[in-house]
Amino acid sequence: MVQGVEATVDDVARAGRARFLDTLYRQYASALLRFISRQNVSPEEAKEIVQETYCRLQQIPQVETLESPRGYLFRTAINLARDTKRQRRRHGDLSHVTDPSAADEVPSEAPTAYQVLKGQQELAIIRQAIAELNPTTRQVFILHRFGNATYGQIAGRLGVSVSMIEKHVSAALAHLKSRLDEAHS
Repeated sequence: MVQGVEATVDDVARAGRARFLDTLYRQYASALLRFISRQNVSPEEAKEIVQETYCRLQQIPQVETLESPRGYLFRTAINLARDTKRQRRRHGDLSHVTDPSAADEVPSEAPTAYQVLKGQQELAIIRQAIAELNPTTRQVFILHRFGNATYGQIAGRLGVSVSMIEKHVSAALAHLKSRLDEAHS
């Protein structure tokens, strides 16, 4: 008898949940689609985003208790649109661009020639600055920064205190900063 009552309660709860989700879809789907379509995504992507938004809504255990279902829908859709655009940029996909001249407006994530040159120059300065360090400081710095060794590991290896390792790393960083500052001025 108790199992029958529990099953009936579950059926009523599922039916109420389905009505709630259906009402939300009818109330917000077209507005959500219009909104997402203005987020620089293709019409197909916008439809997929709206569908995925409602799929995620259905996964919420107590969806009926959401304080602002509309807010949840729009926030989720915005996040999905951002993810879509980020993924598209990562893959260099411009298929969403309807105006060919607008392809020039999509910012490239590749470094500019100036940034590459500046990076190469700074790397040369850093290499030279590391070479200028005394041998122990250089060894400590390289073990810590490039070998991912902890201060304790380096201290044990060299037979010195951890505070001495801290001093070596600080001295190396100060020297590198000094060389970079000189180069930038």
